[in-house]
Amino acid sequence: MPTSYYKRGMNMTNTQWVIPCNVKFYNVVAAFDKLYIIDWKQSQNLKNAKKGDILYIYISSPIRSIKYQCLIKEVNKPKSTIDDSQFVIKGDNYINYGNYMELELLNKLDDDQLDLEFLQDNGLKGNIQGPMSLKEPLKSYIQKVLKTNILNLDNELENIEYLEGKAYVQYGIKYERNQALRNEAIKLHETICKVCGFDFKAKYGKLGEDFIEIHHLKPMFSLKKEVRVDPLKDLVPLCSNCHKMIHRNAKQPLTIKELTEIVNHNS
Repeated sequence: MPTSYYKRGMNMTNTQWVIPCNVKFYNVVAAFDKLYIIDWKQSQNLKNAKKGDILYIYISSPIRSIKYQCLIKEVNKPKSTIDDSQFVIKGDNYINYGNYMELELLNKLDDDQLDLEFLQDNGLKGNIQGPMSLKEPLKSYIQKVLKTNILNLDNELENIEYLEGKAYVQYGIKYERNQALRNEAIKLHETICKVCGFDFKAKYGKLGEDFIEIHHLKPMFSLKKEVRVDPLKDLVPLCSNCHKMIHRNAKQPLTIKELTEIVNHNS
């Protein structure tokens, strides 16, 4: 199984890359649900990539966010040795490409701060349309986000009680996000947006299965200590758009009722 990058103590001074993935052509979500090592086409823009470098996978529209952190295990492979053909949806360029690199999944990422607009606010120029090495200040921004918000694949579900909101003084008021809470909230509330009723699975099929964002009814930034969180009472599922609209005013987020009234009024 994959192991957290930070637990393994790897060298963060190695080159870090970000590459886009169009899920209409390659279902990287399903691939990493089944595999933790895949082969990826190594284009000319990645000719300087080395074994030990870190690579982030940015999923383009409709998600538009960095969702995976990988370790480059091998480069310049003349042919693919890992069969992931079942995840190729469209495009022969994913098969028999000619040059591959082997990627090991380190972490699945689920943080709004890795969405396109946040990346653009912190050093990204334009969009992520092809492979690129990370430069400052974007590189430091991503590392800062990951340091406090990584969802480690090795985490196991805890039992009944959950703690969340432990402050990381090193980076100001940042808070742990407990993956067990998300899992429990989805079990209780399912994956349909509480405000507008959007269903990712109904819209995107298998690709959208189990995809939803979880909203804390009490904003995490207002918590100054660890608190007990009840997934039934304190958490609700929201689609990406509604979640962003609720937090449009960062100092005074809307309530579920307030945003629902706005949506209904404008429908």
